[in-house]
Amino acid sequence: MKINFLQRQPELPANNAGMQCLSSGAVEAQCYSSVLRNVYDEIYLLDFVKDEARVLYRGSDVFLPPTEGVSLSSLFGEAVEGLVHPDDTEAMMRFWDPLARHELEAQGQPFATLDIRRKSRNQEYRWVRITAFPIHQPGIDHVVYLGCVQDVDELKRASSIIRENDLLQRQKLDNLRYKAVVDHTRTLVFEWRDNELSYISPRIAELLAGDYNGRIPFDVWREDNVLYSGDSTAFDTCLSRLALGIRSGEMTVRLRRRDGQFIWCKVTYTYLSDDTPGDRYIGTLNDVDAVTRTEQALRLRAELDPLTGAYNTQTFFEKVEAVLRDNPGEPYAVLRFDVAGFKAINEAFGLEEGNRLLRAIARLIRQRLNLENEAFARLTADVFAVCITGDEDKIQHFIHALSTRLEHYSDTFRVKLFFGVCPVENRRTPAHVLCDWAYLAQKTIKGSDLTNYAFYDDALRERLHGESYITDQMYSALEQKQFRLYLQPKVEMSSGRIVGAESLVRWQHPQDGLILPGRFVPLFERNGFIVRMDEYIWDLTCQNLRMWLDKGYKAMPVSVNVSRLHFNDGTLIDKLVQLTDKYRLPRHLLELELTESAFFDNEKALIQCMYELQGRGFVFSMDDFGTGYSSLSSLRDLPFNIVKLDRTFISDGTDNERGQIVARNTIALAKDLNMKIVAEGVETLEHARFLMSCGCNCAQGFYYSQPLDEATFEVLSFIQEKAFWVDALLDKDAHEKGLPLSDEKTFCDF
Repeated sequence: MKINFLQRQPELPANNAGMQCLSSGAVEAQCYSSVLRNVYDEIYLLDFVKDEARVLYRGSDVFLPPTEGVSLSSLFGEAVEGLVHPDDTEAMMRFWDPLARHELEAQGQPFATLDIRRKSRNQEYRWVRITAFPIHQPGIDHVVYLGCVQDVDELKRASSIIRENDLLQRQKLDNLRYKAVVDHTRTLVFEWRDNELSYISPRIAELLAGDYNGRIPFDVWREDNVLYSGDSTAFDTCLSRLALGIRSGEMTVRLRRRDGQFIWCKVTYTYLSDDTPGDRYIGTLNDVDAVTRTEQALRLRAELDPLTGAYNTQTFFEKVEAVLRDNPGEPYAVLRFDVAGFKAINEAFGLEEGNRLLRAIARLIRQRLNLENEAFARLTADVFAVCITGDEDKIQHFIHALSTRLEHYSDTFRVKLFFGVCPVENRRTPAHVLCDWAYLAQKTIKGSDLTNYAFYDDALRERLHGESYITDQMYSALEQKQFRLYLQPKVEMSSGRIVGAESLVRWQHPQDGLILPGRFVPLFERNGFIVRMDEYIWDLTCQNLRMWLDKGYKAMPVSVNVSRLHFNDGTLIDKLVQLTDKYRLPRHLLELELTESAFFDNEKALIQCMYELQGRGFVFSMDDFGTGYSSLSSLRDLPFNIVKLDRTFISDGTDNERGQIVARNTIALAKDLNMKIVAEGVETLEHARFLMSCGCNCAQGFYYSQPLDEATFEVLSFIQEKAFWVDALLDKDAHEKGLPLSDEKTFCDF
């Protein structure tokens, strides 16, 4: 609705004749009939001072007529209540406001106009134009108004069609392009130039809430509360780039649909260069709600532990590194903890009870952290990790609060947590390394009744530095042949003769000297390098066996260690066959030693592999029987040819009667199963006599010899052909049992 005090609208007839009649004061009926009645559909005489209104002319029956004979104020009230469109009543009252009339009179303008919608007899609204003529009549000391009403609905429609046709003509090429985009990609388009909207896809207004009449969608979304409040930052950032003159940008935000629901939309803008003055931009809108929600669900599933809602391991590591990077001035620590006896809780009370406890732990952690700059995760089973900021006192308070709360979790079982704490000193240290260090600290107090947390300290750090020192050099050490083969004799105790050997490894370091395997083999088992080192020792062993045969020696079997990691290699069988074929060796000379723990990962596959190798002529021995997981059922189920008794098994047998009974019966059982028996760690005469009394006549240990280098072993075993000293008591025992005796001159000075 526009009030025009200056000029008439060009599409309506001029009122100069009417104005001349009015200005001259001649208000004869002929003037009204010849001019005004030909132009207007209704004419009213309005006296605001006297509050009077009179109908002078009504030539159309299209509109609902007002009540005749009422006051001017009643006439306006009736118009507001039912004759004028509700959206236009305010504009109409402003048009006839005293201030507006005073301004019209003061400026000396001949008339003013206003376009509004008025109800017709068929209850539809039509556009009308009200023209107000101020009249100064002789003998009247105030101004009265001639209010003329003209039906301009058809003119409005025609004018609108003309403008739309003109716009469509000017935008024909662009609209065809936009239509092609919409039809083929479901992309909705809008365009503007210098903050004036020039095109908008009708589907935008159909899809999204807001009033898009002549408004750029960005303004609608912000001003009409179409934008989801949580996406304001992304929205403002994108528009700030636009305001700075950055010629393209995009954002993915939530916008409100007509039905009130929010959907994810991808919005872009791009600058279009043409010859027309002004900055021209095209914007696009795509409904990406389904894709975005699917991506979010997948991301949450990929990032979070589904049971507790905590981060999973990989996401936690990423969050920790981001938190440390974004908060360089804050002290941080990584905590790793688990529940003592959690497996027993699951077994006694069921998995659901265990899961309920894990959810409770996650909930308590979440309540005690600021998740904007701290994070936590469930790493595995009952193992949690926390990245927390603060000094040592705050960390201890967190541990105490969480532990105390969980102590009262259940009346039927006790919940105790054990924590390892690793303060972050170097922010470039990977998060997984920080967790590993925290775990090393935790292991030092696991099961303690004195405390339930420990900090990663200098002693642990020194150990890790030592491991890093070894790791950094292991590849070059292998290439430079710093790993040396040592052989420890296996001795027939009754005769003192060497009947075999075990291949062992020593590291001859150029600076540190001889490094024993306890310092590097466990590390190689963890990092996988044991596979390469073992294969190197296998090759050296086969070289020596070939050399002994070539020199005419009566070669004896030599056992080599086979790590469980070798069985992850699908080519293990081929490697062993090719190795013995390379050196033309009888395969029984290369004994393969395994520990029972190697079977835990995939017992069925490993047994199958053993059977296949045995079919090729290889012999297997079970190493370290009597420790760890070893059991009598292993002798029954696993296809070993030889059993090697561990030193602890032997020492227990000599120290107590129960141990003797177990050792004696184990040896008898192995012999009944046609297994050979070798005793490791024989260090005293008592050990040797006990073993011989139990039926074991083959020993390996410091009572006879420490591991020897290749040359020394060759001299001892083949060149000198000497036998180890057989003690008189042992010799007597051998005589009584009818065991082989030595006919060689014995020695005991080695």
